[in-house]
Amino acid sequence: MSDTAMYIFTCLFNIADFKPSNLKPSNLKPSNLKPSTTDFKPSHYTNSHEFYFTNLSAHPVPKKQTVLVLTLVRDRESWGADRSISDFLNIVQGFDYPMSNINLGILASDKNEFKAITDHIKQLPDDKNPFHQIHVILREKDANISRADRKAENSQRDRRRLIARLRNYLLYTTMRDEDSVLWIDSDMIRVPNDLLGRMIDSGKDVITTATRSGPSGGFIDLNAWVGERKKPNAEEQATIEQGGIFVPGPKSVKFTHELQGEGEFTELDSVGGTVLFVRGEVHREGVAFTTNYVIGAGWNYEGYDGIESEGLCYVAGFLGYKCWGMPNAIAEHSEN
Repeated sequence: MSDTAMYIFTCLFNIADFKPSNLKPSNLKPSNLKPSTTDFKPSHYTNSHEFYFTNLSAHPVPKKQTVLVLTLVRDRESWGADRSISDFLNIVQGFDYPMSNINLGILASDKNEFKAITDHIKQLPDDKNPFHQIHVILREKDANISRADRKAENSQRDRRRLIARLRNYLLYTTMRDEDSVLWIDSDMIRVPNDLLGRMIDSGKDVITTATRSGPSGGFIDLNAWVGERKKPNAEEQATIEQGGIFVPGPKSVKFTHELQGEGEFTELDSVGGTVLFVRGEVHREGVAFTTNYVIGAGWNYEGYDGIESEGLCYVAGFLGYKCWGMPNAIAEHSEN
């Protein structure tokens, strides 16, 4: 052995942290590996707490995309009447897609519901929890708008600003190396089983479905559209610049469900968030949920349109990405 080789060999085996005895075969037996782990930790962010579940026996299927499924929960009522985290997990597990390729992220704004969610996950037997990772966040922020008043026109700006903030917080805290993100509202009651695979296979950037209330109710996701929206007149613009409220709305638009018959995918100007697919690259390049009305905004005042999921498409368009609807893929929302 040359002097140089001997020197390298001697240095390598004198490194204190390198101990061949630590690599005994007995330490690597599968019996020493727990099938899953859970962990709570305080977050370094204000008013936040985090819970992690990792399924050590779940291995993603090669050549299949990994997907991060995300949802927001204000409190127990957010799941819909007589529903809970169990019902939401059933929807996700209904997808015709490998569960080991799916990670979950859930943000709750109520500590009691955070505990209910994490307690449920901890007590699930491993064969009933096939996901690779679940990350649950407690983030105690609220717009102080009652569930009954959440659809009132004068509540929309504050309500959707908070939703955008929470969506972005959940996204940036949980997203790791997943290929795609699928947002599902907590009170969805049915999503087509083949939907996730179809969205991935399409190769499209941002996709949403048509959403109706219950099995036979009317269509409700009016944030997903193509066409022209209202613009403020001079008096309304002055009100906006003084901090007043302008309620945006359609002028001449078609909503996703009104595009049935125009193909499997139809291009949209805006998407809603009930069921929303976003390629990971799109989110990573800064396309997120806008926290104010961005269209028509000045340095010292908000604009008149384009907040939250609608603003997401506005930003995406400037980066060369497109938003799409699947008008014939109908998801169902809780009637409550």
